[in-house]
Parts: sequence; C-alpha cells; structure tokens
Amino acid sequence: MRLFSISVTAISLACAACAPAVDRPVQSEPAAPSLVMDVQTICDAVTSSYAYYDARAEHWPLACENARMAAEGLSEGGNALGILEILIDDLYDPHISMNTNNQSSPRLLPSGSDLWVDNIDGQFVVTAVRPNGGAANSGIKIGAELLSFNGLTPSALAATRIHTESTETSPDRNLWALNAALAGPRDQPRVIEVRQNGDPLLFDLGSPEPPSVADPVSSDRLDGEIGYIRFNNRLGDGATVSAFNSALQGFRSTNGLIIDLRDTPGGGNTDVAEPILGRFISEPTAYQKTVLDSATEIDRVIRPTGDWTYEQPVIVLAGRWTGSMGEGMTIGFDGMQRATVIGSKMGRLAGGTEPVQLPYTGVSLWFPTYDLRHLNGTPRHLWEPAISLIADNGNEKDLALDAALARLQE
Repeated sequence: MRLFSISVTAISLACAACAPAVDRPVQSEPAAPSLVMDVQTICDAVTSSYAYYDARAEHWPLACENARMAAEGLSEGGNALGILEILIDDLYDPHISMNTNNQSSPRLLPSGSDLWVDNIDGQFVVTAVRPNGGAANSGIKIGAELLSFNGLTPSALAATRIHTESTETSPDRNLWALNAALAGPRDQPRVIEVRQNGDPLLFDLGSPEPPSVADPVSSDRLDGEIGYIRFNNRLGDGATVSAFNSALQGFRSTNGLIIDLRDTPGGGNTDVAEPILGRFISEPTAYQKTVLDSATEIDRVIRPTGDWTYEQPVIVLAGRWTGSMGEGMTIGFDGMQRATVIGSKMGRLAGGTEPVQLPYTGVSLWFPTYDLRHLNGTPRHLWEPAISLIADNGNEKDLALDAALARLQE
C-alpha cells in the first residue's frame, strides 16, 4: 500500500507539471492569538447580551473600531489591559469590571471612590463623602464646590474618561465620567481644589478607600432598646450569614433594629443576602424582580430562615456606597414591606452580571446581562428611598443614623 501511494503521488505531480497553470487559493497559516480577539469578544458580547445596550448603541461600533486599531498597533510589552479598560469606559457602567488590574488601572465606582459630585444648577457639588476615606480624612465636606482636580476643570476631567463621542448628550455618561475620574488611576496622586465655606481650598486626597474592618458585621445596642447591625462590605462571604445571625440573636428582645448597608460597595451574592432577608419573614415572600427580556419577568421568592423571626420595626440605611447586592437587599426589605429605608441614591450598579472569558489575555469581563427591579417595577439602580437625606456625611455627624434612631423611638 505504501508503494502504491508513493507512485500515485508521483504520477499526480507529473501530470500537474504538464497541466496549464491555474490560479489556486493560497493556504494561509492560522492567525496568531492577539489582543484583537479579546476586543472582538467584548464587542460581540456587549452587542448581543448587554442588558442596557440600546442606550450605548449609537457610539459602540466606533468604540470597538478604535479599540481594534489600538490592539493591532500594540507594541511588545505594551499595556494590553489599558486598551480593554478604555473600551469598557465607553459603556459608562460601574457594574462592568474585569477580574484584574495593574498599577495604572482606574479605580472602580463605587468601591474605589471616596466622594460623589452632582451637577446642581450648573455647579459641581459634593453630595456624598465616604466616612474614613481619603476625602473625609482630608477635610472635604458636603456642599463643597468642585473647582479642579489635578489641575483639570470638571468638564476637562470628565473628558478624560469619555473616549468615543456620541452625537447624543448623556448627563448620566458625563456624571459617571466625572466621578470615575475623581477616583483616579492607582498610580497617580489626587489633588482637588474646592470652594468650601466660601473659600477656595486645595486638598491632597491620598488613597480613597477607608481601612477595612476584619469582622463581617459590626453590632451595638443603641439607647438600650434599639439594635444596630452594620455590614462591612462582605456580602459575598459565607461567614457573614453566621455573624449576622449571632448579632441578631442578641437583639431578639429589642424594640427595633437598624440595618446599615452603607458600606457594601463590593457587591456579593444571593447565598448571603437571602438567608439574612429570610430572618424577617414568616412565610415565602417575593423580594425583587428579575427581568430577562420584555416577555420574561420573574419574581424572586425567599423562604423564612432561622428558628425564629424578628418581628419588631426595622430601618435600613442606604447610600452611595450601597452597591449591587446591598442594593438588592435594600429594595428587598422595602418590597417585602419589612423595613423603612432612609438615605440617598445608592451605588446604581445596574442589573445582574455574568462573565465572559477573553481568549487572549484570559481575563474575565463581568457585565450585566439582565435587569433587576423592585417589586413595584422600578429598576433597582434607579430606585430611591422615600425618606431622603444625606446618607454619607464623611467624618461629620451621622445624620441618617440619628434620623433612624429618632423614628424608632417615636
């Protein structure tokens, strides 16, 4: 068989040599893996599966084209991650992130930020300051007017995080860009100029994040009869459930309970949140809606947990650093009509996220693929407490906690 094979090959070659020349397709080598593959993966995933794509559809194709060109021109040893970070900046969504960073990566909102600025009648005003963060420790207070940051005016600063222009003006995009830029890249200083109490002042903000707290929850008995439980940004840690249950056990006989969700910017998961919510109901109860598409809407139902139910009045505190699962718990308590919520707009981390793995870098991109809503139909990230006040007052008097105490003591 081997001899036959060789002779057939030889005859074929001889005949080919005698035949007239014809054009034949050239066999190309498989393309070498490159950053372009990651860019294309992100662009395709966002176009097909991103829950909030419609608001970004006008400029997204150009953002993808710019990223492809940058990836093709990347030199050896260049910042591949930076190209991907610039691309996802154009989605202006704080709930989109990658599972890695480097020294020049931008900090994330809200977990890597320490103040929030809103546009009030054309002035950029500080409306939230994270307690014990860099801004609070430097002396920034609510009501300060932003004049410049690292030498840039507010409009110039926002432009550093808007890479692909859109023909449609988006206040949400501009506000996200400004606050994201105020968090700063990890390898750069943060020097801010504000007008505070009528005077222009310059502050070196340092690192934004407050010191981490070792325990999943902190608890205290206030004024003798009111229980207080604060979550310390550990809603993704299974130990949080048992820590909460231990704290709750000590407050079984209290006249009321304050649950503080103002330090939960890192998100979490339902395996932690739902057993905690279940301590406050005596029968299966819906707490939020999952919206997969225009025709598929599901009420998320939880069951009672623990061997007893806390039945006294509950107040939940929420603010700008209440994020993702913290937001879900907040709207859950409200939707179940099991707590009064006091505070401000929350972190506004929209929807529920799922990952896509990027083939070249191996990085996972997490982005919202479905919407989450309050039981009344309001998107979770747009819902606001009915009792609105300053929730994050830096290192000044805790106005929200005082209001909660006063309400429970009425």
